[in-house]
Amino acid sequence: MTHGVTQRDRRVGVGTAPRAVRPLAGGGAVPCARPPAPRPAAAPGPLRAASARREPRSRHRRLAEPWVRWGLGGESRPGMGLIFAKLWSLFGSQEHKVIIVGLDNAGKTTILYQFLMNEVVHTSPTIGSNVEEIVVKNTHFLMWDIGGQESLRSSWNTYYSNTEFIILVVDSIDRERLSITKEELYRMLAHEDLRKAAVLIFANKQDMKGCMTAAEISTYLTLSSIKDHPWHIQSCCALTGEGLCQGLEWMTSRIGVR
Repeated sequence: MTHGVTQRDRRVGVGTAPRAVRPLAGGGAVPCARPPAPRPAAAPGPLRAASARREPRSRHRRLAEPWVRWGLGGESRPGMGLIFAKLWSLFGSQEHKVIIVGLDNAGKTTILYQFLMNEVVHTSPTIGSNVEEIVVKNTHFLMWDIGGQESLRSSWNTYYSNTEFIILVVDSIDRERLSITKEELYRMLAHEDLRKAAVLIFANKQDMKGCMTAAEISTYLTLSSIKDHPWHIQSCCALTGEGLCQGLEWMTSRIGVR
Protein backbone atom coordinates (compact mmCIF):
# COMPACT_ATOMS: atom_id res chain seq x y z
CA MET A 1 0.00 0.00 0.00
CA THR A 2 2.85 2.33 0.71
CA HIS A 3 3.61 3.07 -2.89
CA GLY A 4 4.02 6.42 -4.52
CA VAL A 5 4.24 8.06 -7.88
CA THR A 6 7.01 10.56 -8.47
CA GLN A 7 7.66 13.07 -11.17
CA ARG A 8 11.03 12.46 -12.84
CA ASP A 9 13.66 14.52 -10.98
CA ARG A 10 15.08 17.46 -12.89
CA ARG A 11 18.20 19.04 -11.46
CA VAL A 12 18.15 22.73 -12.25
CA GLY A 13 21.31 24.78 -11.83
CA VAL A 14 21.48 25.18 -8.53
CA GLY A 15 37.32 44.07 7.09
CA THR A 16 35.27 47.02 5.78
CA ALA A 17 36.47 48.38 2.43
CA PRO A 18 38.48 51.56 2.92
CA ARG A 19 36.38 54.68 2.44
CA ALA A 20 37.58 57.09 -0.27
CA VAL A 21 38.94 60.33 1.21
CA ARG A 22 38.11 63.44 -0.81
CA PRO A 23 40.28 66.55 -0.23
CA LEU A 24 38.40 69.68 0.80
CA ALA A 25 37.94 72.20 -1.99
CA GLY A 26 40.09 75.33 -1.74
CA GLY A 27 42.13 73.95 1.06
CA GLY A 28 45.23 76.17 0.56
CA ALA A 29 47.05 78.14 3.25
CA VAL A 30 45.61 81.51 4.21
CA PRO A 31 48.26 84.30 4.34
CA CYS A 32 48.54 85.96 7.73
CA ALA A 33 50.98 88.04 9.72
CA ARG A 34 52.00 85.18 11.91
CA PRO A 35 51.61 81.42 11.70
CA PRO A 36 48.45 80.15 13.35
CA ALA A 37 48.93 78.94 16.87
CA PRO A 38 48.63 75.16 17.24
CA ARG A 39 45.42 73.90 18.87
CA PRO A 40 46.03 73.08 22.50
CA ALA A 41 45.88 69.41 23.36
CA ALA A 42 42.70 68.29 25.12
CA ALA A 43 43.12 68.67 28.80
CA PRO A 44 43.19 65.39 30.69
CA GLY A 45 40.62 64.92 33.31
CA PRO A 46 37.02 63.87 33.91
CA LEU A 47 35.67 65.75 30.85
CA ARG A 48 37.89 63.82 28.41
CA ALA A 49 37.22 60.49 30.11
CA ALA A 50 33.46 61.04 29.95
CA SER A 51 33.66 61.93 26.26
CA ALA A 52 35.64 58.73 25.53
CA ARG A 53 33.02 56.62 27.26
CA ARG A 54 30.00 58.02 25.43
CA GLU A 55 30.95 56.90 21.91
CA PRO A 56 31.51 53.20 22.69
CA ARG A 57 28.11 53.03 24.42
CA SER A 58 26.49 54.42 21.29
CA ARG A 59 28.31 51.85 19.14
CA HIS A 60 27.25 49.02 21.42
CA ARG A 61 23.61 50.04 21.05
CA ARG A 62 23.92 49.77 17.29
CA LEU A 63 25.45 46.31 17.56
CA ALA A 64 22.68 45.20 19.88
CA GLU A 65 19.88 46.14 17.52
CA PRO A 66 19.65 42.69 15.84
CA TRP A 67 19.39 41.13 19.32
CA VAL A 68 16.49 43.41 20.22
CA ARG A 69 14.79 42.89 16.86
CA TRP A 70 14.61 39.15 17.50
CA GLY A 71 12.67 39.91 20.66
CA LEU A 72 15.19 38.54 23.12
CA GLY A 73 15.46 41.89 24.93
CA GLY A 74 17.68 42.09 27.98
CA GLU A 75 20.65 44.36 28.61
CA SER A 76 22.58 45.58 25.57
CA ARG A 77 26.04 44.06 25.77
CA PRO A 78 28.97 44.80 23.48
CA GLY A 79 28.73 42.79 20.26
CA MET A 80 26.12 40.28 21.45
CA GLY A 81 23.55 41.42 18.89
CA LEU A 82 26.07 41.11 16.07
CA ILE A 83 27.15 37.65 17.26
CA PHE A 84 23.52 36.50 17.40
CA ALA A 85 22.83 37.85 13.91
CA LYS A 86 25.86 35.96 12.53
CA LEU A 87 24.84 32.73 14.25
CA TRP A 88 21.33 33.07 12.86
CA SER A 89 22.68 33.54 9.35
CA LEU A 90 24.85 30.41 9.73
CA PHE A 91 22.32 28.05 11.27
CA GLY A 92 18.91 29.57 10.52
CA SER A 93 19.13 28.58 6.86
CA GLN A 94 19.42 24.90 7.87
CA GLU A 95 15.73 24.85 8.79
CA HIS A 96 13.35 24.08 5.92
CA LYS A 97 9.85 25.52 6.01
CA VAL A 98 6.94 23.22 5.20
CA ILE A 99 3.25 24.07 4.99
CA ILE A 100 0.68 21.29 5.48
CA VAL A 101 -2.55 22.13 3.68
CA GLY A 102 -5.72 20.38 2.60
CA LEU A 103 -9.44 20.52 3.18
CA ASP A 104 -10.86 20.19 6.66
CA ASN A 105 -11.00 16.64 8.04
CA ALA A 106 -8.31 15.44 5.62
CA GLY A 107 -6.00 14.39 8.47
CA LYS A 108 -3.38 17.18 8.42
CA THR A 109 -2.98 17.60 12.18
CA THR A 110 -3.00 13.84 12.77
CA ILE A 111 -0.14 13.49 10.27
CA LEU A 112 1.81 16.33 11.90
CA TYR A 113 1.71 14.68 15.32
CA GLN A 114 2.47 11.26 13.89
CA PHE A 115 5.66 12.87 12.56
CA LEU A 116 6.38 14.41 15.95
CA MET A 117 5.43 11.66 18.42
CA ASN A 118 4.77 8.56 16.32
CA GLU A 119 1.35 8.16 17.90
CA VAL A 120 -2.24 9.20 17.29
CA VAL A 121 -3.30 12.43 18.98
CA HIS A 122 -6.96 13.30 19.36
CA THR A 123 -7.45 16.55 17.46
CA SER A 124 -10.12 19.16 16.89
CA PRO A 125 -10.52 21.33 13.77
CA THR A 126 -7.52 23.64 13.47
CA ILE A 127 -8.36 27.32 13.74
CA GLY A 128 -5.30 29.17 12.54
CA SER A 129 -2.26 26.91 12.55
CA ASN A 130 -0.09 24.47 14.49
CA VAL A 131 3.68 24.59 14.10
CA GLU A 132 6.25 21.96 15.10
CA GLU A 133 9.89 21.22 14.28
CA ILE A 134 10.51 17.74 12.86
CA VAL A 135 14.07 16.37 12.54
CA VAL A 136 14.75 13.70 9.91
CA LYS A 137 18.35 12.48 9.42
CA ASN A 138 19.71 15.74 10.87
CA THR A 139 17.46 17.73 8.55
CA HIS A 140 15.22 20.20 10.36
CA PHE A 141 11.75 20.84 8.98
CA LEU A 142 9.60 23.60 10.45
CA MET A 143 6.08 22.37 9.70
CA TRP A 144 3.05 24.65 9.67
CA ASP A 145 -0.29 22.82 9.80
CA ILE A 146 -2.88 25.29 8.50
CA GLY A 147 -6.63 25.08 9.06
CA GLY A 148 -8.56 23.85 6.02
CA GLN A 149 -12.08 25.12 6.61
CA GLU A 150 -13.55 27.12 3.75
CA SER A 151 -13.41 30.37 5.73
CA LEU A 152 -9.67 29.88 6.41
CA ARG A 153 -8.41 28.95 2.96
CA SER A 154 -8.24 32.55 1.78
CA SER A 155 -5.57 33.17 4.45
CA TRP A 156 -3.29 30.32 3.36
CA ASN A 157 -1.17 32.73 1.31
CA THR A 158 -0.05 34.52 4.48
CA TYR A 159 2.04 31.42 5.28
CA TYR A 160 3.69 31.04 1.85
CA SER A 161 6.79 33.19 2.30
CA ASN A 162 10.07 31.15 2.33
CA THR A 163 8.19 27.84 1.96
CA GLU A 164 10.30 25.04 0.46
CA PHE A 165 7.78 22.19 0.64
CA ILE A 166 4.01 21.92 0.34
CA ILE A 167 2.39 18.86 1.89
CA LEU A 168 -1.11 18.51 0.47
CA VAL A 169 -3.21 16.02 2.42
CA VAL A 170 -6.09 14.47 0.46
CA ASP A 171 -8.99 12.57 2.02
CA SER A 172 -9.08 9.50 -0.23
CA ILE A 173 -12.74 8.79 0.48
CA ASP A 174 -13.97 12.36 -0.09
CA ARG A 175 -14.71 12.10 -3.80
CA GLU A 176 -17.23 14.95 -3.78
CA ARG A 177 -14.69 17.59 -2.75
CA LEU A 178 -11.72 16.41 -4.79
CA SER A 179 -12.48 19.12 -7.36
CA ILE A 180 -12.08 21.74 -4.59
CA THR A 181 -8.74 20.21 -3.62
CA LYS A 182 -7.61 20.43 -7.24
CA GLU A 183 -8.65 24.07 -7.46
CA GLU A 184 -6.77 24.96 -4.27
CA LEU A 185 -3.66 23.08 -5.43
CA TYR A 186 -3.33 24.95 -8.69
CA ARG A 187 -4.10 28.27 -7.03
CA MET A 188 -1.16 27.64 -4.67
CA LEU A 189 1.21 26.59 -7.45
CA ALA A 190 0.47 29.83 -9.32
CA HIS A 191 1.50 31.96 -6.34
CA GLU A 192 4.82 33.78 -6.69
CA ASP A 193 6.01 32.85 -3.17
CA LEU A 194 5.67 29.12 -3.98
CA ARG A 195 7.31 29.07 -7.39
CA LYS A 196 10.29 27.06 -6.06
CA ALA A 197 8.36 24.81 -3.67
CA ALA A 198 8.28 21.02 -4.05
CA VAL A 199 4.93 19.28 -3.55
CA LEU A 200 4.24 16.11 -1.55
CA ILE A 201 0.67 14.79 -1.80
CA PHE A 202 -0.46 12.36 0.87
CA ALA A 203 -3.39 10.19 -0.24
CA ASN A 204 -4.66 9.67 3.30
CA LYS A 205 -7.19 7.18 4.75
CA GLN A 206 -6.06 4.27 2.62
CA ASP A 207 -7.40 1.98 5.35
CA MET A 208 -10.98 2.97 4.52
CA LYS A 209 -13.19 0.81 2.33
CA GLY A 210 -13.86 2.29 -1.08
CA CYS A 211 -11.01 4.80 -0.93
CA MET A 212 -9.39 6.14 -4.09
CA THR A 213 -5.88 4.91 -4.81
CA ALA A 214 -2.92 7.25 -5.16
CA ALA A 215 -2.91 6.59 -8.91
CA GLU A 216 -6.59 7.55 -9.19
CA ILE A 217 -6.05 10.76 -7.23
CA SER A 218 -2.98 11.56 -9.35
CA THR A 219 -5.03 11.19 -12.52
CA TYR A 220 -7.91 13.30 -11.21
CA LEU A 221 -5.54 16.08 -10.07
CA THR A 222 -3.67 15.83 -13.42
CA LEU A 223 -0.36 15.85 -11.56
CA SER A 224 1.47 14.86 -14.75
CA SER A 225 0.76 18.37 -16.08
CA ILE A 226 2.84 19.97 -13.29
CA LYS A 227 6.19 20.79 -14.89
CA ASP A 228 7.57 23.63 -12.76
CA HIS A 229 7.40 21.93 -9.35
CA PRO A 230 8.88 18.58 -8.26
CA TRP A 231 6.04 16.43 -6.92
CA HIS A 232 5.37 13.06 -5.35
CA ILE A 233 2.11 11.39 -4.33
CA GLN A 234 2.21 8.87 -1.50
CA SER A 235 -0.45 6.50 -0.16
CA CYS A 236 -0.72 6.72 3.61
CA CYS A 237 -2.78 6.13 6.72
CA ALA A 238 -2.40 8.86 9.33
CA LEU A 239 -3.79 6.65 12.12
CA THR A 240 -1.18 3.93 11.71
CA GLY A 241 1.62 6.06 10.25
CA GLU A 242 1.92 3.78 7.24
CA GLY A 243 3.41 5.60 4.25
CA LEU A 244 4.45 8.72 6.16
CA CYS A 245 8.14 7.81 6.38
CA GLN A 246 8.30 7.31 2.62
CA GLY A 247 6.95 10.81 2.14
CA LEU A 248 9.53 12.30 4.50
CA GLU A 249 12.31 10.39 2.76
CA TRP A 250 11.26 11.93 -0.55
CA MET A 251 11.39 15.40 1.02
CA THR A 252 14.89 14.87 2.43
CA SER A 253 16.04 13.62 -0.97
CA ARG A 254 14.99 16.96 -2.47
CA ILE A 255 17.15 19.04 -0.11
CA GLY A 256 19.84 20.76 -2.12
CA VAL A 257 18.27 19.79 -5.47
CA ARG A 258 17.34 22.98 -7.30
